[in-house]
Amino acid sequence: MPDRNDVLKLMDGADAVFLATVGDDGPSIRALVNLRREDRYPDASRIARAAGFTVFLSTSLDSNKVRDIRADPRVALYYCDARSFHGATLSGRAEVVDDAELKKALWSWDWRIYYPRGPGDPNYAIVRITTETVTGWWSGRPFRLDAP
Repeated sequence: MPDRNDVLKLMDGADAVFLATVGDDGPSIRALVNLRREDRYPDASRIARAAGFTVFLSTSLDSNKVRDIRADPRVALYYCDARSFHGATLSGRAEVVDDAELKKALWSWDWRIYYPRGPGDPNYAIVRITTETVTGWWSGRPFRLDAP
């Protein structure tokens, strides 16, 4: 069975993070960039990894996911490595964070196509998820970790 460090390592290396919310039209799942990836987001990954099981996501303030989170903050995240049959679902609560310093620290210049004004763009948002439970599948067996 995996321990906390195994799951954190999975989170660090996953190609994407999948976010599930529930909105007026029912459940919705979407893939987002994994800010924990040091090779893709070297500056942001230091902050994201230091947060442990607290997860940061970048998105548009006018997105459906932000609308869903404001209506119902209960969310689930999914990280996986399909080659090794390792997957972890983090369930918890999300909030939209309006912190200029955090937005700047997590910013990637690749996002200028979405947010032309840079990290101060009024549509650029950070979502913080506080994990309450971790469950998943690890090498053919289900697992559950105590609250992180």
